[in-house]
Amino acid sequence: MRDRFRRLFITSIILIAGLAVQAQDSGRFHRSQADSGRRRFSNDSTRRPGDTSRRRGGGIMGMASLFADSAKMTSSDYQQQIENTYVILNNVENKSELPIGVELVAIHLQDSDSVLAVLKDNILNNSRALNLRNLQVFRTLLQNIQLELRDHRKLLDSSESRLNALRTTLKPLAGDTVLRQLMRDSALRQEFAPQLRDMREAFRGATRGLRESMARVNSLQTHNSANAITTSKLLERVNNLLNSSATRVFGKEYNYLWERDTVNVSSGARSSFGKAYEGERKALNYYFRDSGNKRLFLLLIGILFFAWIFRNIRTIRRNQAMGDISELDFVYLPSGYIVSSFIVMFAMAPLFDLHAPSAYIESMQFLLIVILTIICWKKWPRRLFWYWIGMAVLYICFSFTHHMVDPGIGQRLWLMLLNVLSVVFGMLFLSRMKEHLHLQGFLRYVIVLHNVMNILSLLCNLWGRVSLAQIFGNAAIFAFTQAVGLAVFSKICMEAIMLQIVASRVKRGVQSRIDYQPVLDSFRRPVLFLVVILWLIVFTTNLNIYTVVLEGLMDFMQTDRNIGNATFTIGGILLFFLIIWIAHLLQKYVGYFFGDAGLDEEIANKGARNRLLIARLILLCLGYLLAVAASGVPVDKITIVLGALGVGIGLGLQNIVNNFVSGIILIFDRPLQIGDVVEIGDKSGKVREIGLRSSTLLTQNGAEVIIPNGDILSQQIVNWTLSNNQQRLEMELTVTGSSDMETVATAVKNAIRRSKYIFENREPQVLFTKVHENGFDLKGYFWCKDVSRSEEAMSEILLLLHQAGKETDLIIE
Repeated sequence: MRDRFRRLFITSIILIAGLAVQAQDSGRFHRSQADSGRRRFSNDSTRRPGDTSRRRGGGIMGMASLFADSAKMTSSDYQQQIENTYVILNNVENKSELPIGVELVAIHLQDSDSVLAVLKDNILNNSRALNLRNLQVFRTLLQNIQLELRDHRKLLDSSESRLNALRTTLKPLAGDTVLRQLMRDSALRQEFAPQLRDMREAFRGATRGLRESMARVNSLQTHNSANAITTSKLLERVNNLLNSSATRVFGKEYNYLWERDTVNVSSGARSSFGKAYEGERKALNYYFRDSGNKRLFLLLIGILFFAWIFRNIRTIRRNQAMGDISELDFVYLPSGYIVSSFIVMFAMAPLFDLHAPSAYIESMQFLLIVILTIICWKKWPRRLFWYWIGMAVLYICFSFTHHMVDPGIGQRLWLMLLNVLSVVFGMLFLSRMKEHLHLQGFLRYVIVLHNVMNILSLLCNLWGRVSLAQIFGNAAIFAFTQAVGLAVFSKICMEAIMLQIVASRVKRGVQSRIDYQPVLDSFRRPVLFLVVILWLIVFTTNLNIYTVVLEGLMDFMQTDRNIGNATFTIGGILLFFLIIWIAHLLQKYVGYFFGDAGLDEEIANKGARNRLLIARLILLCLGYLLAVAASGVPVDKITIVLGALGVGIGLGLQNIVNNFVSGIILIFDRPLQIGDVVEIGDKSGKVREIGLRSSTLLTQNGAEVIIPNGDILSQQIVNWTLSNNQQRLEMELTVTGSSDMETVATAVKNAIRRSKYIFENREPQVLFTKVHENGFDLKGYFWCKDVSRSEEAMSEILLLLHQAGKETDLIIE
């Protein structure tokens, strides 16, 4: 029993020990699986897709070591990652620097701060002392500041977007697993210590520069936004003041002239007026300082005009053709080309700044008057010149009437005297300007308007509307002087065009005379249009209605209008036709600027004429493309219109399209060129013009035959001058008085050779057709070197043969 119990006890102990060992091995196996799972799903950048987990057991462990992860990062991999990181950091550091435009924005914002402070003080605290002129100046300046702030906002926003993009490129560096592995491993850190040190410095520099630039841009954005809000508030306040001032101007400001003056201005009010004047002066100083680039562009226009005129004058002098200019109607050129450049520059000044204050217009007008006085000293008759001096003095006097703070009886009488003198001198100038000034119809209208406005100024002054009287008087004298300056400007433009034509013809050696009047008449309309636009800008500016008129006109022109599904604007349509008209005008007369007047004797150089023809075609095509682009017409709408026109082309316009395409083929394929002598069907003559729709032949009797281009290509063309100008001529002769064939042939050939029209490189030929008892019938063949002179060559050779017959006792018939 004891042995059985002992054996049972030992068996139990062995079983319990076996279970313990089994439990320990099972726990170890589970822990191994957990570690293998963590290694399998680790997101370390050193792991490769070929990773395998280890298995338990001796043989299995050996097999696991065989298929274990062997794709470990090497030193070159770490070095490459460091280099890539350094490139990114260096790129961020370099591009995080703010451009010069942002620094200019900061400078402009500081300038606008000082100006806005002055405007804010006058508009909010001194509004009762501001007149209509002050308010117009402030409004113009605030509008310019508002546009400038919008440009600043766009630049700052683009800079902020660029910096945000750079900051985005830095975010992946913070989570890069390769760099983390590199920083955790002490051996690797020691191996790449110099590179890591440089990379750390680059990271600090890049992040520091990026933070500073972002802070700078954000600060400027805040500053710009604050100025924009202030500008909008002040502009709204100025608009309200202008609306109230416009109604106040038409009301009775002072007593009637025959009443006692009971209006007294206190010292405080005078101080307010002085403060308003000082504010206007500071605002104008800011405008002149801020708009310097516009004046530089205006100066560039004057320099280009001077260079153009100087080049043409030098060309004419080199060719000793100054006598040709003296016979033409030149007044201001070429002797006054320097002063004329200033007139062009000052006359066009309002066009390059459509939102300029009235003081800027007045300053340009004063400079224009000074230059006109210089150039007209020797160009005008003495009496007309002194009348002009009187108007110039009146202009200066009227300019000071803006600053009358308290117009008493003396100042009002002085203003009335200026009105009377202005009317008198205007009438005297009108009576003496005949045949001495250009655009006399335009000047006559302006002078009549000038006199009417001065009479209105007198009446307003009598009835106590002194501000309105000042506006009418100033606008009248400014309109008069500007009109005279623009008349001289238009004459200078016409003379410059004529000088270009003369210089080009002299340079090409053309001696024939042409009539310049048709060319000048064609350019007179666009020049007159420009003159009227410039005059209206100055006139409405001095009436203080320019901004209102411009805004109303722009709203009318730019408002979208619909016809069905098509959307268009009136301004786009007008601009479309205006560009096309200018393109047609230029392509018609562009040859004159290169000395080609299209005369029959000037078409010897066919290559130059054909290049000019291609230039005209290109100019016309560019004009149409520019018109379409500038008008804002959508391309899909044009496609629809062209599709609709396709139906019409297929029905009734195929001939027009055929002629148009044939014209393009004639221009580029060149089966005939300008100046060629051709035969087309039953028509023959010299090609005078090749157009897009038709071409013109000049016949020998002077008729101009217009042939559609489609008809030209549909017929056989005989071109006598395609490759050369030579023509073989034939003469049938009867020679008597000798039976020696060699003597007769030699006499005929010698007579033909003496002609100046034959082509010397080709020998004349004589062929006998019949033999008589005392003579021969023969045919003479020779080459005329100019096909257009073939009849003259035949006539001259007949005379030479007659003279040769007398010398050799032969009778040649």
